[in-house]
Amino acid sequence: MALLIKAEELQGLISVEEAITAVRDGFHDQGEKPAYSAPRVRIQHEDRRVSVHPGGCHSLEVCGMFMHVERFTFHGGAQQYASAGKRVYVAYDSETAQLKAIIVGSLPLYGFEPQEDWYGTETSITSAVGTDALARPDCRRLGLYGTGRQGRRHLISMCTIRPGIEEVRFYSRSADNRAAFTERMQPHVTAKLIAVDDPREVAERADLICCATGTNEPVLFGDWLEPGQHVTSIVASNKGVFEQGSVSRPRREFDDGVIERAQCVIATSKEQAIMDEQADLFEPVTNGVITWDEIANLGELLTGEASGRQDAEQITVFKQNSDQSV
Repeated sequence: MALLIKAEELQGLISVEEAITAVRDGFHDQGEKPAYSAPRVRIQHEDRRVSVHPGGCHSLEVCGMFMHVERFTFHGGAQQYASAGKRVYVAYDSETAQLKAIIVGSLPLYGFEPQEDWYGTETSITSAVGTDALARPDCRRLGLYGTGRQGRRHLISMCTIRPGIEEVRFYSRSADNRAAFTERMQPHVTAKLIAVDDPREVAERADLICCATGTNEPVLFGDWLEPGQHVTSIVASNKGVFEQGSVSRPRREFDDGVIERAQCVIATSKEQAIMDEQADLFEPVTNGVITWDEIANLGELLTGEASGRQDAEQITVFKQNSDQSV
């Protein structure tokens, strides 16, 4: 008989570290059997969106999908959730084809969040997997763009994979949000949190830069980067929103210069970036900055089919553009 599990029942049972390990294993499986996963499918009507993520892990003998529904608002170049329904995960035994479990709600991994904000926790965990594989092991300074839900989660996930981080410089457009972020998050990390007024200061002397925003416009620029830095970015596609006229241009979190400066670029799913015309990768390819053949998938990196960082001076980029294996 299949289990019906509410996310609330899982609170405290799985740590951030355990979630990162599990997701790493999932993407390793994807690298070994890429045909056992498919790009996320989205349908859109005005500000309403439905997303479905199919895939399987052959080593765990599990396959299935998860789906979610959101409505959006658009203010000042940023895209925000107006409302988001609970995500639903459906898992099958791939060997017997029997339904194993239905989970309602995302994993409650972050103790500082109220229950209504539990959705979408897989984003920061997937970011941690790719970042861990590419960033220098001696990272001491984190630069963080974004102080909202994903900003808070990425602060924790980045400090989890790089516990040597001593200082975090962060930026958002609102001074009030920056102050609230410090008050809320400082008790949860040992690193010193430092709010800055100029977004360029986030990148200065940072070992690891994380863009965890709701922006539709670049917040990070290639000429700000320094040798040895790693960049992780999370915004994916607003193709449906753009095509229906709610925004004026495809969504970006960094400019073409970031890709131009990088010696290694990894995506969660290159196929997803092509299908959705995700501008952080699609536009640099269109503009001749990089080719699709020069971008590898996370699964390929984890299985050794693709190369990652080669030395401490390289600039590396992880485009966390899909959560399909979570």
